[in-house]
Amino acid sequence: MSAACPCSSRVLAAADLVADFITYMRGRGWNTDSFSGSVRTPRIVTGHLGAEVPIQETDIRALASMRTTLHGPRVVNYLRLRGLLEAQQPSDPCIARARQHASTVSHPAFAAALHAFIDVLLGQGSSSSRPRSPKTVENYVVAVLPTLEAWTADGLTDPRQITKKHIEAALDPLTGDQARRLHTSLRSLFRALKRERLIFRDPARGVSLTVSRPLPAALPSDRLAGLLDKVDDPCDRLMAALVAVYALLPGQLVRLLRTDLDRSKGRLQLRRPGRMDHLVYLDAFTLRLATAWELQRHRRWPDSSNPHFFVTRNTAVDDSGPPISAGVVQKTFERLGLRAGALRMDRIYDEARHSADPVRLMELFGLSHLAATRYVLSAHPEKKNGPIAP
Repeated sequence: MSAACPCSSRVLAAADLVADFITYMRGRGWNTDSFSGSVRTPRIVTGHLGAEVPIQETDIRALASMRTTLHGPRVVNYLRLRGLLEAQQPSDPCIARARQHASTVSHPAFAAALHAFIDVLLGQGSSSSRPRSPKTVENYVVAVLPTLEAWTADGLTDPRQITKKHIEAALDPLTGDQARRLHTSLRSLFRALKRERLIFRDPARGVSLTVSRPLPAALPSDRLAGLLDKVDDPCDRLMAALVAVYALLPGQLVRLLRTDLDRSKGRLQLRRPGRMDHLVYLDAFTLRLATAWELQRHRRWPDSSNPHFFVTRNTAVDDSGPPISAGVVQKTFERLGLRAGALRMDRIYDEARHSADPVRLMELFGLSHLAATRYVLSAHPEKKNGPIAP
């Protein structure tokens, strides 16, 4: 009696896995006809690699990126739940880009300094520190790159050669936000290198920068009229209301969790790393918008385990529970024809115009005392010489 062909057993194992995946999808209420790309992906992968050993997550994602008719997220989640996934190491795209930028610096000494800077910003330096957000890390690295290359072109080959005059010369031709961004990034860079004992002195320590900051201003009323009427999606309407009425930041929308909304008390908890949480008390209209969004979310993804309050069709089915991207929020306000930051500023400015009380702004919007005072002085210029002037 001949032994069973290994190829036949592998084909059977692959077929069983695909059949179980289809059962898994139907169990979660998904129409397999609408997600044929998700079914096609494990069929191709297991047909080539088999189903006897865990499948590399990188293989799934690489295959899904080759064609628009192939989908990977649901397959990755399924294999993870079944213990059949060899997960790839998590990596943040902002950090990856920052490292790539650092590696492109022409002189090795400055490149090594930038990598050490990134380590410190991530809290991985020689002494512990609070890690910065990945986007902040990338912004700092991008801001200092042209200056480092300019110093290299001028014949400087080591961060220890940089003096206060070099810092001032780099800042001199710049104005406004561009100057402030470079000034902040260079101060952070040389402070980190000094702490890591890669330089003897901090050349940016004594450099000050005086720039005029534009005062907050209200948006024209015609741009705000019928704001919520421009969008029909419950998610978009709720995002717009939270920014237009309660002045939430786009990053706060991204980080909101489902447990942050206390419906019985009508309040929303905003988590702020390194600071006390801020409580926002919602009115009846906003609560109805929140209810409409949660009902839609439950109808579309009844088994979603993502803990974040706002989800998309990709993050809702990802069992690792990722937040939505900042781009999702940005596109929502692009459809409204407004920037989220400008809409938030208009709301705070309007409150300052009516109340002229910085303490009230701090309580309502969680502002610092300096920011609250700046809004009040912008709305009431006559108070600049009064007791609230900083």
